[in-house]
Amino acid sequence: MAEGFSYSKNTAQERTYRAFEALITGNENSIDLAEAALLIASIEYPDLDRTFYLRQLDELARQVRAVLDLPYPETLPQLPEEIDPLRVLEAMNRVIFEKEQFHGNRQDYSSPDNSFFNKVLENRAGIPITLSLLYIEVGRRVGVTIEGIGLPWHFVVRYCLPQEIIYIDVFNQGHFMDERACRDMIRNMAQTRIRMHAEWFEPVKPRHFLFRILNNLKHIYVQNEDHQRALAICELMVTLMPNHGAERRNRGIIHLHLKHYARALHDFMAYIELSPDASDREEILEYIKTVRQTLSLLN
Repeated sequence: MAEGFSYSKNTAQERTYRAFEALITGNENSIDLAEAALLIASIEYPDLDRTFYLRQLDELARQVRAVLDLPYPETLPQLPEEIDPLRVLEAMNRVIFEKEQFHGNRQDYSSPDNSFFNKVLENRAGIPITLSLLYIEVGRRVGVTIEGIGLPWHFVVRYCLPQEIIYIDVFNQGHFMDERACRDMIRNMAQTRIRMHAEWFEPVKPRHFLFRILNNLKHIYVQNEDHQRALAICELMVTLMPNHGAERRNRGIIHLHLKHYARALHDFMAYIELSPDASDREEILEYIKTVRQTLSLLN
């Protein structure tokens, strides 16, 4: 449970938080990304049936296996060694983007539903990171390891061959790229000269993957001044990374907007402790002073 926050133990939201915390506890590499993403969606859609959506991923994998003339994953979990990996990726693209018509939601990019995995599966539309999650999870069920790559301004996935790495732009219908094409894409998005960093091309670990999904939602809600929903997302972010000082500060600011003064104070104090050399330390100390004054007047 995220420190400093409490709900009624009987609420659906409380159950979701407890399930999320249990899922992310332990070995990071064992985190089930699809299950975690659906728990995130449960904050907005408390009645969603996670098993129903997980079965949709299973069915997509079966369709890919059918295109490849291979038994279903439950019959043959591992792909035959002689199969051409490019053929597998092409079959995935055919099923996901051509047959099932998943696509990047350019018309309504900032809709929260693009970050809720249940709605991505329902609407066949999403943003780069949630479509990447779809591709990764279908690939895992088919029998290939697909990894998320958090490039600046754009999330893609990759598949590693012995002699090369294929990058796949799932927001653009599964377009295949090499690293040079990725670098060119980054330069075009930056619209200026930019120094490349090798770490941009490293796989995103599960906790950071989920953190990015949550961060997208938080920014949407904060921009819309929907502080109650923003707070619900911040709770998951702090649960996911309890020592991330900036998120303790951000949650404190949202508590302040909602006039949760004691909780805001708790988070600001935690931020000062976690980030003693932060550039905004003096600003946060002023917040602490103001909140304490407000609490003294209320008492």
